Amino acid sequence: MSEELIRSFETRLAVSDCHPGADWYILFVKLHEDISEALPYLNSALEQPTDYRHSERILLWNSGKKKYAFRADEIAIAPASDNDEARELSGSIIKTVNNIWKRKDEITPSFEGRKPLPNVLDIYKLLPGSNCKKCGFPTCMAFAAVLRSDFMKSSLCPQLSEHDFKKVAV
Repeated sequence: MSEELIRSFETRLAVSDCHPGADWYILFVKLHEDISEALPYLNSALEQPTDYRHSERILLWNSGKKKYAFRADEIAIAPASDNDEARELSGSIIKTVNNIWKRKDEITPSFEGRKPLPNVLDIYKLLPGSNCKKCGFPTCMAFAAVLRSDFMKSSLCPQLSEHDFKKVAV
């Protein structure tokens, strides 16, 4: 019996509905096998960051300039420029999945997903609310919105407690 998880697949290129007029495609690799069982191993073995959503059976991964979405019976990859790149990308990701699957006995599966971003209002409550603009933003709410995804800017507010911020953000 073969140790390869994925033995056959089909590919198709599609124009992105989210980016009309883009000069790139989304590559869909339709799998003839269910890879659900492999997702926690991929989550553990792929270069971080990954975002695994176990209950939804989806693993998201960024590698270089490519974005991957692994589902039970499909892998989506974007961007892909043409059929030649699609063949190369599909062959490479199938090889990667199969290699990780072959090594699954050596890998501790991870069911952890990325921690969701903190709520803007929770961050805002930690700020003085005086709209002093010392941080460089017009309001504390605007600064809270920026801090939601860029924690490194927290030092811009002289009144923000680093200890309290870490409780909310990390």
